[in-house]
Amino acid sequence: MQLNVNGNQHEVDVDEEMPLLWVLRDELNITGPKFGCGIAMCGACTVHINGQPARSCSMPVGQVSGLITTIEGLGTPDAMHEVQACLLYTSPSPRDQRGS
Repeated sequence: MQLNVNGNQHEVDVDEEMPLLWVLRDELNITGPKFGCGIAMCGACTVHINGQPARSCSMPVGQVSGLITTIEGLGTPDAMHEVQACLLYTSPSPRDQRGS
């Protein structure tokens, strides 16, 4: 099966019922989309398909047609998209997570 992810064509040999999230992470090593709740509620797995948000944890890869964009595909290291920059610069440090 062919997938266009972040402007690149990929050939994957997976079961059509496999969730898109696992194809992205396990087969293509695209780790921006995260596993959160597994029931499409939290949004950690969100990608865009043809410009529309979709929860990749509950979408069988066989139902996907069109362009898939993950957080990695929004910008470049030299010209980050504002969403990428926001996530990079607002991530809590390990010290913040301890509650000190």
